[in-house]
Amino acid sequence: MMRRLGLVFAALDFVVDSTGVHYLIDVNPGGQWAWIDLTRDAIIHALADLLQEESRTP
Repeated sequence: MMRRLGLVFAALDFVVDSTGVHYLIDVNPGGQWAWIDLTRDAIIHALADLLQEESRTP
């Protein structure tokens, strides 16, 4: 889905019903993640690596 939409990064929002079925609610290409203290540095580095990789792809 991300490839079809041409997205390198997106925050995906899901809800789970009482039977455990997941439903996709939103695909947000500008999703927020910097508030996650425990993994913020890892996310920053992973996104930077991914964006650099994508910029080198013809």
